Amino acid sequence: MRRFHFRLERLFEIRSYREQQWLAKLAAASGLCTRLSHKITENGEAARGAFYIDSRRGQELDLSMLTYREHYINRLGQEQRKLKRELEEKLQARAQVLEKYQEVSRDKKVLEKLKEKRESDYYARAKLDEFKAVDDLTSSQFVRKSLEGGI
Repeated sequence: MRRFHFRLERLFEIRSYREQQWLAKLAAASGLCTRLSHKITENGEAARGAFYIDSRRGQELDLSMLTYREHYINRLGQEQRKLKRELEEKLQARAQVLEKYQEVSRDKKVLEKLKEKRESDYYARAKLDEFKAVDDLTSSQFVRKSLEGGI
């Protein structure tokens, strides 16, 4: 039996390649969003840690240290807001990449289903043709034997 050959195989390969490219872009966008989320979490933890007062220093409060901590917390707050805006932008960009990936993936899956259907039809037809060939061979041998025996 001959092997199945899909005439649109080259197009299928191109669509598979495009799908892999968009998957890589989606992974990069997701990784960037994850890194920003971790950085936001780290900033929040740093701001909470700035409120910690070292009890080993005694009961004295250093006003310059409190001022420094306040400035530090303000800077972290500004950075936090900036990171959240940036994360929102990156999430929107990721959503666009995801949408494009789904579109490209859908195009590839259509061809993949077509290939599977045609391959299945091809092998079913080949099996039927093989069965007919064997049946014809068996029938011709039966006719030949009956003719040889009848003469």
